[in-house]
Amino acid sequence: MKIAIAMDGTRVSEHFGHCQKYAIFTVQNSMIIRGEDLDSPGHEPGKLPRFLAEHGANLVIAGGMGPRAIDLFHESGIDVILGASGDVDAVAQAYIRGDLTPGQSTCHHGADDECGHEEKEGAVICITAQATGVDAPFEERFGRAPYFIILNLKTGTVESVQNAFAQASGGVGPRAVSIVVDHGAQYLITGQMGGNAAEALVASGIKAYSYRGGGTVTDAVKAFLAGNLTAL
Repeated sequence: MKIAIAMDGTRVSEHFGHCQKYAIFTVQNSMIIRGEDLDSPGHEPGKLPRFLAEHGANLVIAGGMGPRAIDLFHESGIDVILGASGDVDAVAQAYIRGDLTPGQSTCHHGADDECGHEEKEGAVICITAQATGVDAPFEERFGRAPYFIILNLKTGTVESVQNAFAQASGGVGPRAVSIVVDHGAQYLITGQMGGNAAEALVASGIKAYSYRGGGTVTDAVKAFLAGNLTAL
């Protein structure tokens, strides 16, 4: 039997998909032997369950992971224990003694996330801004935002799109949504929006999140990827 424990430094990682390495242990004759640690291969949808299955893991232990990742591990015949914390060697020994009690996942994200982050990190995001570029000040208004920053996290490309409707007399929200849709965004980060804009956004299938922390476009994106934003 092989066990993979998600870790940061020497401790169990709270976030399965964002850990630095995986500590690999082999169980033989009621003894547990630590093997060579595996570097995390990075984030792509479905990649981590395949990666650990290819290395013969039968069990994964972590602080937390999303429901989608759990399902993928189970599909590969790999069991999952969540809610673990502390030194990875101590956790491994606790498991072999039968003292490791599963707990609540430390990741709190939607059911469509593999780890709460993996899906987002390959996405196209639209962020409302006061100027061009990722260093621009964040704009809390949606329909009146001077610019929309289109960030493709998979390719790393950035496009600054001027909002042609920012100074219109009325009905700017739904028309601004059309700009976001036309540029292929899957997520929107803004501060607030009106009811008509919200309805148009729901119809488009784009998920919107509220950021009120001030700062720049980059600050808003970091908060989004960390799972710290509230859905609109």
